Amino acid sequence: MSKIGTYSLFVMVMMFHIGSTPLFLLGTKAKQDSWLAVLLGAIIGLVMLAALLMLQRKQPDAGLVGLLRLTVGPWGAGMIGSLYAIYFAYQSMRNVRDFGELTSLSLLQNRPQWFIMLIIVGIAWYTVLQGNESFFRTTQLLFITTICSYVLLGGLIIVTRLPDLHRVMPIMEMGVKPVIKAAVPDIVSFPFTQGVLFLVFWKEAANQSRVSRATYGGYIAAALFIVFMNVMIITVLGPLAPVTSMPLLEVVQLIRIANFLERLDVIVTLLLFMGLYIKLTAFYMGAALVLRELVNVRYWRLTVLVGVAIYAASFLERNNTTHLWIGLGISLKVSLVMQVGIPLLLLLVAAIRLGGAKPKPAGTVAAEDRRG
Repeated sequence: MSKIGTYSLFVMVMMFHIGSTPLFLLGTKAKQDSWLAVLLGAIIGLVMLAALLMLQRKQPDAGLVGLLRLTVGPWGAGMIGSLYAIYFAYQSMRNVRDFGELTSLSLLQNRPQWFIMLIIVGIAWYTVLQGNESFFRTTQLLFITTICSYVLLGGLIIVTRLPDLHRVMPIMEMGVKPVIKAAVPDIVSFPFTQGVLFLVFWKEAANQSRVSRATYGGYIAAALFIVFMNVMIITVLGPLAPVTSMPLLEVVQLIRIANFLERLDVIVTLLLFMGLYIKLTAFYMGAALVLRELVNVRYWRLTVLVGVAIYAASFLERNNTTHLWIGLGISLKVSLVMQVGIPLLLLLVAAIRLGGAKPKPAGTVAAEDRRG
């Protein structure tokens, strides 16, 4: 695997956390205070990100599997590492299904969903096969398009005077309790603690001294963007926002300028496609890289096996209603075990076992694992 530059890491962290979030209105339980719930979730996620970076600094060259071997030994690393490979593949599957549902709903209503999902899994497989350098550079190119498009859409929404700040008033009318309930655990779980995936990628950073700066910068930028989008949707749609299937799409469809500039929902759809592609590919690559360190199988074969599993699993949920019910309900609670519970336990064990010891070279860690 090639080394990852600081700017590339910043962009990936930002784009990964934005991902598919524009598909949903987060924090609907808090009604007009949903943006406060998102902000609270982002703050909690930032604390968790700091814990992940502390864990990574215990052995910067080890990665997720290496850290597991240092803390729980080779057998524990095998079991927990396998769970993470399954978890990453599952999260990739969810984004594949989202991609298929969005495409069938918005652009290609008359095309079979299985074919659409096969294409996106094939594209993701090719990206994963090329390695992290190709993927991170592709994300950089998509980053420029994404930012310019969102700035354009945001400017047009403001110019057309669609937002009404009175729709977010009064702030905390029912107190702070609804905000906390909306943020914990749902918003904390999605998307703000999914950064556990970067334990796989951080070891590939070219400049380890700037990993924290790039990660924090990308995370904070993504969090502010998500909060802003939430506020914009609420101020435009008001009480209708929580019951809208794709709120951002509804907002953009309201743009009308001089009776000629309209139907910009295609731009939103393409933005969502790019976000879903980045997220599903990142999880796909994470699953393949974890397995590569656990089993003695060639990387290209692992990418095929993981891709087939992701594609097959994307058909397990009967319809989109079931898919959303599981993804925004049960899945969010279970994911906290992988995203918060296990990393915090690993940090505690690492603090006890490693203490203030200096990090060992990655090769030394691997050699000790083979002897053990």
